[in-house]
Amino acid sequence: MARVTLASLLGAARPTHRLHRTYQRLLGAEVAVQIVAGTREQAEQAQQDALNEIERLSAVLNRFDPSSELRRWLSFPGAECVPLSLDLTAVLRLTDHWRLQSGGALHPGADAYGPLWAQAVRTGQLPAPGQLQRLASALQAAPWTLHADGTATLHTQEPLGLDALAKGYIVDRAAAVASRGSGVRSVMVNAGGDLRVVGKAALKVLVPDPFTARDGAPPAAQVRLKDCALATSGSAQRGYQVGEQWYSHLFDPRTGWPVQAVPGVTVTAPDCATADALATAVSVMGVQTGLACVDAQPGCAALLVTADGQRHPSRAWRGRLLARR
Repeated sequence: MARVTLASLLGAARPTHRLHRTYQRLLGAEVAVQIVAGTREQAEQAQQDALNEIERLSAVLNRFDPSSELRRWLSFPGAECVPLSLDLTAVLRLTDHWRLQSGGALHPGADAYGPLWAQAVRTGQLPAPGQLQRLASALQAAPWTLHADGTATLHTQEPLGLDALAKGYIVDRAAAVASRGSGVRSVMVNAGGDLRVVGKAALKVLVPDPFTARDGAPPAAQVRLKDCALATSGSAQRGYQVGEQWYSHLFDPRTGWPVQAVPGVTVTAPDCATADALATAVSVMGVQTGLACVDAQPGCAALLVTADGQRHPSRAWRGRLLARR
């Protein structure tokens, strides 16, 4: 998770009120909201607006909540032309875009491999290649169809997860709503290291070393964010122990095998949904294809850390760096 230097979120030279608080979890991640506004009342109102938006969208997109719109829709595979909210439709469209843009490296059905690898942990035996191949073949088909009238048809019965985009989408929306408040000059919303900064302030972010979860460990890099977003994807700390071998929790949807070559990816982008999508997809794509994908996206930059500890920046990454002190 990226660490944020909070003092670096600065307002204008005029007197300001800074408000920073940490709240409940969003899709499994702790949420921090920081506001710079003209008065305390303005900062508190903007912060509440952000929280209200997070709560509203969680009721739509939280796959862990049986009552969410997403979970209710996923409960009826094959149902024709189910009406969906604008927000769920937007996230499904984004998921379709990045599934195709990444050549299947990002896929909402990747979570379906989880039970096979959890069983491998219990038995000490790797999943049978045939099992992985059958599931990979099933994931080649489009998981749903979005219709022009705002309805959708779900085609698959396999587990689906939208977290690779849903969290970024919610962070973007919360930051946008808060920034429209009276007297608000700068906003930062951070959900477990997926963060969005809106306004004229600059934010210093410490990019974590993917090989250690120790607090206070030296960062892999220090970057400056201004009116943009950042997301990280790391596979070194979470995963599956099968016999003597450790495997990442992040799967290549095209094969079912855990990602091993690139355990750490940090992406900056104009919005958090894009940063989230690229961080996940690039982890799967590998260095050359992943960097080419990032370089092709306007306003995006990335740092990839490979299993041998080498760091591979995109063309625009150097412009994000801060000098070490």
